Amino acid sequence: MDFRNVIRKNNIRTRLVVMSYIVLMLVIGLLADTATHPDERMDFAANLIAFATLQQLPVATFIILGLTFLGLLYIHFFGHKLMLAGINAKEITQEGASTPEERQLFNILEELSLSATLRYVPRLYILDTDEPNAFAAGWNQRNALVGVTRGLLQTLNRQEVQAVMAHEVGHIIHGDSKLTLYVGILANVILTVTNVFAQLFIRSAGRSRNNSANKAQTILLLLNILLPIITKVLYFYLSRTREYMADAAAVDLTSDNQAMISALKKISGDHQKHDYDDESTGQEYRQAAYIFNKGDSVFSTHPSIENRIAALEGRKQF
Repeated sequence: MDFRNVIRKNNIRTRLVVMSYIVLMLVIGLLADTATHPDERMDFAANLIAFATLQQLPVATFIILGLTFLGLLYIHFFGHKLMLAGINAKEITQEGASTPEERQLFNILEELSLSATLRYVPRLYILDTDEPNAFAAGWNQRNALVGVTRGLLQTLNRQEVQAVMAHEVGHIIHGDSKLTLYVGILANVILTVTNVFAQLFIRSAGRSRNNSANKAQTILLLLNILLPIITKVLYFYLSRTREYMADAAAVDLTSDNQAMISALKKISGDHQKHDYDDESTGQEYRQAAYIFNKGDSVFSTHPSIENRIAALEGRKQF
């Protein structure tokens, strides 16, 4: 299988998903503007066009864009800290590695970073938990980090650990952490704004005499019901797509699909034997970023292990 071609195709799908979020956000803003301060001389469509072309000031749309910008700004500076919150994590450096295991892990990451032509070696953390897992985070290559659990190091051999690390480096190459955080912000802004306006319209039902405003309010009320499902399906589809891409990147970096397959089988098998339910701070963010997360549906962040292995073996297109 040509894994680089697979990555290219999935990048196109990713752009379509992100564009869908942006279109949804703008549509909601324009509907909110039409619902709250329409021009009574115009019909519904004309009002939307007037706000979209800035013939009228789209206040609600600008507020939504402002909230999105603030959310992105927060994630830019504090997103990586959320990933390490609530868990004991030890940073591993070349000078600070205190055991052969830690030195080997740092060397693996350094070698993969060179192979991937990353400008910076990601910061490396070992998480003090028995759950075998790993994740990558960071807004860009400069502040990227890779977290690996003690459980993973105890479960896998060197080749399998290298494959998992290559998977995480793949996420960094593709900018997946930034992308998923960006889409998460868009989704939260969309849902919050839609719900706020829907509640306002419910409380003031029947008070508007403007036909354009009534149409916009009705559409927003319907979207308030449908959007939680739509945004989740889009988000989870994007997340599953990026996992396939990271698996492909791991094979491309290591030239070995068997180590990745073996690692996935061992990690999945361990999770079937043990219950690793964790409600600590930051666990929700880590679960979405982990190399393994339970589930196999349109509402799952990760594809099933069976589908991932089939893709790695070239038996399944994704």
